[in-house]
Amino acid sequence: MTNKSVCVLGGGSFGTALANIMAHNGHQVSQWMRNEQQVEEINLTGLNSRYLPNSPLHRELLATTNLEKAIYDSDTILVSIPSKSFEDVMGLISPGLTAEKTLISTTKGFNPNRFELMSEILNRNGKTKKVGVLSGPNLAKEIAAGQLTGSVVASDCIEVRSQMIKLLKSPTFRVYESTDMTGVELAGALKNIYAIVCGLAKALKVGENTMAMIM
Repeated sequence: MTNKSVCVLGGGSFGTALANIMAHNGHQVSQWMRNEQQVEEINLTGLNSRYLPNSPLHRELLATTNLEKAIYDSDTILVSIPSKSFEDVMGLISPGLTAEKTLISTTKGFNPNRFELMSEILNRNGKTKKVGVLSGPNLAKEIAAGQLTGSVVASDCIEVRSQMIKLLKSPTFRVYESTDMTGVELAGALKNIYAIVCGLAKALKVGENTMAMIM
């Protein structure tokens, strides 16, 4: 696979961990965020101390506040924005999208303005049909620490799935593939609810049959 130009939107822990993997894989990676101090820190010190304080970042990973240029320069765009701001950011990047660009959501949750998944917001872009989602039981700090981790990329497009697997392949991070975007997103969004309910059930000292029924 030839080197790709990738932009990660968002300065949080998961987006930073993914950006770092792709930079280590030799790809040209930019990470957009609004916070100028955070951008300066990453570019000068190679650290995102707010979210991954103990994880040095690859020296070629470039943080930026220039959203327009980051989108223009990128083949693949990972949207790692909190669900409450996801729709707004998609509106900002829409003018820079083309049919050749790939859009990937790494955000768990629902659109707070209506019952809508992130993939549905991506599919409303009107420019590119190369859309997918990345989700899984992924703790960013463990990814950054090199602990073995698996994730799932889901898309109707085989090219998107293959591209993301190659972008993120590493000795400690493995990406599996699926065509079920809705299922993958719902699993990521609902897992915490299931965990809380199971925790309450455990506190009530229910049996394993009851726990299995709930799950």
